[in-house]
Amino acid sequence: MKSILLTALLGLFSLAANAQESQPFKGYFTNEEFSVYMHINLYGDGMHVPDHDMFGNLPGYLARQHNGFYWLITDAEVKNGKEARLQMINDYGSEDLEATLKIPNDSTLILIQGEGSPIKVPKNGKWQKLPSKMTFKRQQ
Repeated sequence: MKSILLTALLGLFSLAANAQESQPFKGYFTNEEFSVYMHINLYGDGMHVPDHDMFGNLPGYLARQHNGFYWLITDAEVKNGKEARLQMINDYGSEDLEATLKIPNDSTLILIQGEGSPIKVPKNGKWQKLPSKMTFKRQQ
C-alpha cells in the first residue's frame, strides 16, 4: 500500500514539473552583453511590473539591470510553442513597437524588433540603442 501511495505522489510531482516546462514564455531571461533582462509571463494573468502599479498586471517587461526604466509588454499572443508576438511601449509612453519572441531551445529566447521605435535604454546618462535581434538566456 505504501509503494502505491509513493508511486502516485511521484507521478503527481512529475506532472507538475512537466506543466512548468510546457510554458516556455514564462520566466526571467538575461542578456549580459547589454545588461538587460526580460521578465515575462505570457500566460494567464501576467505579472506586476515594479513601480508601475497604474498599469495593473502585464505580460512582462524588458529592463536594464540596476535601473528603473522599463519597456512594458502591453499585449502578447503566443502563436505556437516556439513563437509569440508582442506589443511593447516604453514607460514614458512616447515610443512603441511590435516584436517577436522565438524560443529555439529550453534555455534561450530571441527578441526580434519589428515595426515601430527601436528599443533604447539608459546607459551612463545617455540612450543606448539595442540591436534589433537579441538573445537572452533563461535564469533559474
